Amino acid sequence: MNTKLSIFASACLTATLLAALPAQAAKPGAFSVTETKSAIGNKAAKPPRTKDRCIGPELVDKDGFLYPDLILSKHFSQCRIKDSKLLDKNTKTWTVACGKMLTAQAKQVNTGEDFHLHIDAALLGGAMKQTLDYEAQSLKRQCTPEDEPLE
Repeated sequence: MNTKLSIFASACLTATLLAALPAQAAKPGAFSVTETKSAIGNKAAKPPRTKDRCIGPELVDKDGFLYPDLILSKHFSQCRIKDSKLLDKNTKTWTVACGKMLTAQAKQVNTGEDFHLHIDAALLGGAMKQTLDYEAQSLKRQCTPEDEPLE
């Protein structure tokens, strides 16, 4: 086999194998989550905090992305996803509305079982804004009673 054909065949095989790899996905279970929230209104920003959190199966879709409406619904009522887009196998964005109180843009990037979820929230028609960031590393175990739910 000539060299050019051999290189081409090798490149095709590599591309086929990479395409066959599964998407990286967050899976239900225990995570070490660092939460960072910006200041809102006249309240000062809280320092980042890291806690072991339980992410239940009800929070994760079939592609390994969280439902940001369910996370926001712990603080606001009537949260619904208005739009979602899978940008690539590891990145998804959403628009979420919680009644007339809050609108949010969310983006999650998965890196293996770990993920980063960023939410830009606008309250009261944009009069107040807040960002929420969740940097999560899988603890590679099931949830225990000591793991708090993600909120």
